[in-house]
Amino acid sequence: MMKTNRSKLFSSFYWKVAAIFLIVLIVFASIALYIFVRAARNYSIEVNQKLNKELASNMLETIKPDFKNGIVNQEALADIMHSMMVVNPSVEVYILNPDGVILSYVAPEKVVKLAKVSLDPIRRFLNDKDHNIVYGDDPRNPGEKKIFSAAEVTEAGNLTGYIYIVLASQEYVSASHMVLGSYILGLSIKSIIVILLVSALVGLVAIWYITKELNHIIHGIKLFKLGNLGSRIPIKKNNEFDRIALVFNEMAGTIEQNIKELRGIDEFRKELISNISHDLRTPVASIQGYAETLLLKAGKLDAGQQQKYANIIYKSSEKLKILVDELFELSKLESNQVKLKTEPFSIAELVSDVANKYRIISQKKGISINTFISNDIPAVEADISLIDRVLQNLIDNAIKFCKEGDYINLEIQLSSPESVKISIADSGVGISNDDLPYIFERYFTGKRHNESTGLGLAIVKKIIDLHHSEIHVMSQPGKGTTFTFQLPVSVVA
Repeated sequence: MMKTNRSKLFSSFYWKVAAIFLIVLIVFASIALYIFVRAARNYSIEVNQKLNKELASNMLETIKPDFKNGIVNQEALADIMHSMMVVNPSVEVYILNPDGVILSYVAPEKVVKLAKVSLDPIRRFLNDKDHNIVYGDDPRNPGEKKIFSAAEVTEAGNLTGYIYIVLASQEYVSASHMVLGSYILGLSIKSIIVILLVSALVGLVAIWYITKELNHIIHGIKLFKLGNLGSRIPIKKNNEFDRIALVFNEMAGTIEQNIKELRGIDEFRKELISNISHDLRTPVASIQGYAETLLLKAGKLDAGQQQKYANIIYKSSEKLKILVDELFELSKLESNQVKLKTEPFSIAELVSDVANKYRIISQKKGISINTFISNDIPAVEADISLIDRVLQNLIDNAIKFCKEGDYINLEIQLSSPESVKISIADSGVGISNDDLPYIFERYFTGKRHNESTGLGLAIVKKIIDLHHSEIHVMSQPGKGTTFTFQLPVSVVA
């Protein structure tokens, strides 16, 4: 149990996110440390150059170097320059001619390697009004750049040379860098460690909170994946994670409903196959049996027997045809392959035509068909062929369950300014209260009639549903049944 709780508290997802977070934090801390040390070094260099910007000018006022034919009076300069080196041992002093050639210098250990320095940095330094950092050549280290101070040496208004002072000798730079680097690095490391610890603590707590919220979602999804279709993610707060949970719950509900429908369809498919097999088996067996009899006893049967067997085969074939046609029609309706082709037509004329067609059949059984049509019934907007099919199925159904002396009444009346009500009532055997809720289901025949396919009323309901209407039924056993539905009145533009 503790192990389970621990896994919920610190999931593998948490450790992955935490590891990525720490790596990113360390990378950013390293970048910050590098930038901090570099900025501190540049700052110290900038301060050094700004503080000593006038050093060369001040030295010029003191030394006043004497140039004669491009040669400096070395003896006059030596004492003063050495005195300056004693006061500020970090500097290196160079006397340059107008072309940048080194005429004289005072530098530690006399290791000057350049005979000439570039004048471009010196000119930028002298013309710089913003006190930017300017790097010049280091005569002791060719290829390296150092900060410096410089001043022009003029005589009678003519440029005779430059004083060029490197502000940090090689030994001083090494020592200062070591001290500065050690101090800044130590300070920076301490600061970065503190920042890392605080950031890591806050970040890990935040990641734990986020992953803890995600764990509820992941747990709910896993349960759903394992087959618990009723699993839902609990919603506690109105935050982003709860919105994710809400979307998942809605999706899970839709999937669960779809699965239930698929299961229902699968059950219906099994039932459909079973019913089709049963219903087809009877007429097929009858056709096969009597056909074999005719073949085996050819020449032995009299004309009357042959006619009897042929009639049975014909009736079985007719029943088989009707069953196949109704199955095909219902399958098209249920798969939404039937598209309504609505048009305005006279429902009164259609009912009269269907009634007249069935009177011949009904009269043979002693059943009367009557029509009651109100005056001025307007045209309706519907699919005339499908409504004709509805009327035929309802009348055919009524005839099957009526006996001699019964009647079938077809009534049309205006139920409202927008709709026409059609009723088909019979005085037949009626429908029991137990069967009444199921009469529109596929293959339901109850105990009413063994010759019914059980598809006629299912087809009727599907057609009425396509017209966005409803069909209602009222029945009393022994007194008859009434079906009613409504169609919209056609609107004349």
